[in-house]
Amino acid sequence: MRDGAELGVLQVGGPLGGFLSEQDLDVPLTETALAGYGAALGHAGLVAIDERLEPLDVLRHVWAFAAAESCGACSPCRVGSRRGLEQARTGVPPGDAYARMLRVMSEASLCAFGRRLPHAVRSLARAYGDRLRGWGG
Repeated sequence: MRDGAELGVLQVGGPLGGFLSEQDLDVPLTETALAGYGAALGHAGLVAIDERLEPLDVLRHVWAFAAAESCGACSPCRVGSRRGLEQARTGVPPGDAYARMLRVMSEASLCAFGRRLPHAVRSLARAYGDRLRGWGG
């Protein structure tokens, strides 16, 4: 990592592929193995995220990307990505409504974009552990 930085999390498979913690870096880069971590191979890109970045800022970035890139064709993704971003901007750990929103998005979105987003958010929360407790729904 640049300038002697330490790894915070590793993004696998692109913006909605998922995240791995440093302890999970020995996972094989296969769909089956990554699925156990809530991640997906996607386009197989890898992005190392510096530990100096605040986990909540990384989460906000994921939600901002989703809100900007949602095509808007279905309500679960269009509304869910905006609500997720609003919740992340508050910085207040979410409750049951957020968990329900993630579930609805993963089950009712029309395309893989909306269905994958909750998995990416959950994998980010899992990878950061206590630093993002409650954000995985």
